[in-house]
Amino acid sequence: MEKAQGFQKLLEKFPPLEEGFATQLEARCDFTLLDKHAALTHHSAKGGRIYFLIQGSLIRNIVTSKGRLKTVMFHTESFMDFFKDCGFGLAHAEIRSEIVANEKSVVLSVDFDFLNNYLKTDLKLLEFYNQKTEKTLNELDLLRNFQLGLTSKEYLCYLQSNYGFLFLRFPAQHIASFMGITNVWLSKLMSQASF
Repeated sequence: MEKAQGFQKLLEKFPPLEEGFATQLEARCDFTLLDKHAALTHHSAKGGRIYFLIQGSLIRNIVTSKGRLKTVMFHTESFMDFFKDCGFGLAHAEIRSEIVANEKSVVLSVDFDFLNNYLKTDLKLLEFYNQKTEKTLNELDLLRNFQLGLTSKEYLCYLQSNYGFLFLRFPAQHIASFMGITNVWLSKLMSQASF
């Protein structure tokens, strides 16, 4: 896929844009082709860009205080496909994180301030952005609340029922990490669960 094709796919996700802005956006977009396991962002990356996953899938990891990688989110073309990599938390404490390709992937990115400034002048795009952000926050809340409120087996059943595509596209070790359990425990739960 080339940048022009990727940008066309991005435009299909947006509401209609003014032609002048679409041209500016395309000129400012970085186009990234990632091979499997390649890093889109990595440890200590400062935020400032918004990413649009056009094709493929990505895994977001953080580095724990013990130096281990923990999977905290998955991204596909239709799930969490717009995201910002925040390298710093609210207290400006460094967050060590990375986003890596789970498979060959195509990502477009643009400076967040550029997009944010335009949102102030285009109400349709602002409404789209707000809806997308609200949907993402609701999804994150549900995932976190069910993880905290259910047993591992119940949470596995919840994920399988509502996010079955994760099990088809992502390695079991990352799903186990996301759930906060070991690979062995996930394997045992999957053999017990009836989906």
